[in-house]
Amino acid sequence: MPVQEKQAPQDSPREEAQAPATASVWLARLNEFGERNAKIIITLSTALIILTVLVFAKYFYDEHLVQTAETELGRATSVEKLKELKQLYGATPVGPKISYRLANRYYEENKLAEARAEYADFKAKYPTHRLAAQVQISLDSVDRNMNFVQLEKEGRLKARLLQTHPRHLSDLKDPRLQWGPASAEKPLVEIDMGSGPLRIELYPDEAPRAVEDFLKRCESKGFDGVKWEIVKEGERVGTLAKEGAAAETLPFEAPAREAEAYALVLVRKEGAAENVAGRFQVLLKAAPELKDVTIFGSVYEGSAIVSSIRKDEAIRSSKVTRRGPVAVEKPGK
Repeated sequence: MPVQEKQAPQDSPREEAQAPATASVWLARLNEFGERNAKIIITLSTALIILTVLVFAKYFYDEHLVQTAETELGRATSVEKLKELKQLYGATPVGPKISYRLANRYYEENKLAEARAEYADFKAKYPTHRLAAQVQISLDSVDRNMNFVQLEKEGRLKARLLQTHPRHLSDLKDPRLQWGPASAEKPLVEIDMGSGPLRIELYPDEAPRAVEDFLKRCESKGFDGVKWEIVKEGERVGTLAKEGAAAETLPFEAPAREAEAYALVLVRKEGAAENVAGRFQVLLKAAPELKDVTIFGSVYEGSAIVSSIRKDEAIRSSKVTRRGPVAVEKPGK
């Protein structure tokens, strides 16, 4: 019996016509939606275009503003110009650099109060800026200078060590000033406290034994690691005895000057006339009533560091920066 091949099923004409009809419906609905909301669509598209243009315009304007600020900052040299730039460009990324430059300019012109205010303003506004560490160093320097002006300047101006000997006035041609021997340079010592150096001038003509002993101990690292104590409720700071060091004494040498602020004096042995070798104190204020102490030097730089010394704080190191002659009489002479 012959077999008739089966024909593959074919889509019905109805199904073929249904697909184009569905697409037409969606297109019709989309056109209808567009026609009904044409104004809204146009408005949103326009707004988006305007917003994009504004964003790009703002970016390029900011870039131009920064470049202009950098250029003008490079030319600014006066306080007035820097203040003007701060007002114009303080809100830009160049603002911190302008503030820092303005503070430095105040400092250079010795306007310490204005410089301090500007440095403090920088710290408050830009605490994480890369210049913040340098600003803190500058601020500490301003504070030390302001402390000097407030507490030390008047006394230091009266000190004899600031009076220039006539032989040192090389620019003066007046023959009346070219006389007399020049005084010998005094020994200088530097003590490192970690927070900064104490620079000390010694008086070998007034207390030669005390000065010679002090110099030898500095040269032999005898003060390294020595701790401080607070004396007389903060009127002085003094060194404690070094652990393991043998007790020694020095003869008392009467003072040839008044005990001024930041003078170095030796510690007297309790109940005796001798001084304790290897221990000294620094006066934090003038004490004209002191008549029974050996005064052998003074701090001429680092007074703010001396004033901030805390109990049990230790000396890091000491060194002699200028030896100078010290004439010590031998026993029996």
